[in-house]
Amino acid sequence: MQFVRKVYAILSVQLIATAILSSISFFSSSYKNWIQTNTWMLWISLFGAIGFMLLTYWKRKSYPTNLLFLTGFTALEAYSISVIVSTFDSRIVLQAVLLTAGIFVALTLFACQTKYDFTSWMPYLFGGLWALILFGFMAAFFPSNSTVELAYSGIAALIFSGYILVDTQLIMRHYHVEEEIAAAISLYLDIINLFLAILRILNSQQNN
Repeated sequence: MQFVRKVYAILSVQLIATAILSSISFFSSSYKNWIQTNTWMLWISLFGAIGFMLLTYWKRKSYPTNLLFLTGFTALEAYSISVIVSTFDSRIVLQAVLLTAGIFVALTLFACQTKYDFTSWMPYLFGGLWALILFGFMAAFFPSNSTVELAYSGIAALIFSGYILVDTQLIMRHYHVEEEIAAAISLYLDIINLFLAILRILNSQQNN
């Protein structure tokens, strides 16, 4: 249980940091204007977050180096999210946050209580994720379509909901006791991607 507490403590810090930085884009017009004007920083944060994530996995058992890399990853990821949410209406963002929180809690409780082993879904979720990435890449070259966007976001929400079930059970049953940082990153990315999918769904419905 100590391992589980560590995982969710790390996850909580990551989510709080992301929420704080994202909320600044709604309360500070100067920050919002800066992040929307300087798009080069978004690309740096996206690729930088990937780099820090890989470094964190590489040094995940080396304290305190792992925490330094984790901090860098979380900071850059939080910046990327703040840029994205700054382009949406604040009410939609709040609705997406509440829906994501509710779904995450419900899925976590279900994954902990059920006897079904969701880890058997991993190959299918992995295949679905790569299909989603490929489709998203191809769709970028065609005119936007609200129906396609809604379907894409719905499938993304289902895939990352599945990953929450899988990763929760991995944390509860299978992860090594020294893998709390890797486990926290996995859940963090699941939640963030579920949130972004729900955000796109709500925005698509509002536009229609």
